[in-house]
Amino acid sequence: MAPGLLGYTIRRLLWAIPVLFVISVIVFYMLRLAPGDPVDAILAKNYQEEQAQILRKKYGYDQPVHIQYIKYMNNLARGDLGISTRHRDFTASEVILPKIWVSTQIGFMALIITFALGIPVGVYAAMARGTFLDPLTISSWLALDAIPAFVMVPLVQWLFALKLGIVGLGYQGVWSSHMILPVLILSLPGVAGVARLMRASVISVLNEDYIRTARAKGLKEQTVVITHITRNALLPMITVIGLSLPGITAGALFVEQLFGIPGIGQESLAAVLAPDFDVILALVLFGSFLFVMANVVIDIVYSVVDPRIRLGAARGS
Repeated sequence: MAPGLLGYTIRRLLWAIPVLFVISVIVFYMLRLAPGDPVDAILAKNYQEEQAQILRKKYGYDQPVHIQYIKYMNNLARGDLGISTRHRDFTASEVILPKIWVSTQIGFMALIITFALGIPVGVYAAMARGTFLDPLTISSWLALDAIPAFVMVPLVQWLFALKLGIVGLGYQGVWSSHMILPVLILSLPGVAGVARLMRASVISVLNEDYIRTARAKGLKEQTVVITHITRNALLPMITVIGLSLPGITAGALFVEQLFGIPGIGQESLAAVLAPDFDVILALVLFGSFLFVMANVVIDIVYSVVDPRIRLGAARGS
């Protein structure tokens, strides 16, 4: 490991601990003090105070909030995310982890397609700057991005599944041909955003001296674009890619619901409406952990690419 990189990594990881602690406190107290009670939702019209007290004692809701928090964090340290009141005594892990895995696989495939298309589209648009191909390329993808998922999904289902019969409907597993439409609907609208960012990055690189030097040496334009322009323009995309990774675990409510995918999007909405405290808390803490860790990884990657970052942070501390 490069000199100073280990210390910089440790400092970034240590800063993540209080951030996650503050998030856990805020979310826990917001859930416990907010209107609504899982016990009321469980009993519904059959509500009886005596039975409600038994359930509150069973789930620990009869204790002071700070005691509940300490107990929850002790259990969390042992890998226990709590009990789901909506699924009646299933643990939060048993409820959310299989669904998160389904959404993560689909989201990962969509993310790869988004960047695999968005990066070359952005490079092409930047190299075509000043011609009609630049705005035409970007606006075409923006038009696709402007169509809401709840409008796009029925249209593509009707056309490609019912009329043309190219793909099937219904959930047959993540890696079945039935997932082609969901993955494309999740990935293609995001191409416009990636392309615009990549276009701006390429344009800024085009004005650098080393690009003019490479062309003055007589290098082929293809070599200049791939080796010098695109390679250096990709550096700002590290942040975009890093911050996009936690999002693949969040699921997509409309797509999952309309395609019948048992992902975490539907479960998250159902947990909020229930309310299912431990499932909601587990989802928020899991998402927060991924987001904070993504920022730490981005900082570390940048410090590897540009050692001045970790040197500046060391002087500041």
